[in-house]
Amino acid sequence: MHTLIVGGRKTGKSTLIRRVLEELDLSVCGFETKKETDLWDDVYGNPIYIYDPGVPRRQTEENRIGYCKNQCPKPDKEVFERFAEKFRDFPSGKDMILMDEIGFMETCSGRFCECILSALDGDTPVIAAVKDKDTPFLNQVRSHKNCRCFHISVENRDELVGEVTEFVRQQMKGRR
Repeated sequence: MHTLIVGGRKTGKSTLIRRVLEELDLSVCGFETKKETDLWDDVYGNPIYIYDPGVPRRQTEENRIGYCKNQCPKPDKEVFERFAEKFRDFPSGKDMILMDEIGFMETCSGRFCECILSALDGDTPVIAAVKDKDTPFLNQVRSHKNCRCFHISVENRDELVGEVTEFVRQQMKGRR
């Protein structure tokens, strides 16, 4: 079973995942996305980048997946398409696939969405932060037969850490 942390903006999805991975000392491959508010552009808004987990973060045109201004995303399909190719070939020797986060921008790239769904169909455990938005793709991810959703809120996020950690620990038994 894969682990999906589902919630709205600023509820602590990424923080919860980071705490679980640190507690269990798991090595990951996959991706992390981050809105870089320090790099605000008056015309386009906040740039959003996709990164490999566990390596120094660098912001370039090659990994800028788009911009968001006034909660209106403007994704760059070409960057998603390029990353989808890389995403298909996860390195062996990692404990888990990290997808932080799966949101509405990804739907600009059918290939990237296929890679996410393929990982959810696979045997390598996945832990993912998933936006709590009503879109066909996000609904498909959240209802995937191989996934368990943990719904996070500001009120329950601290208690949820232990529950998710124990769930992931059970999923990892015999894999390491």
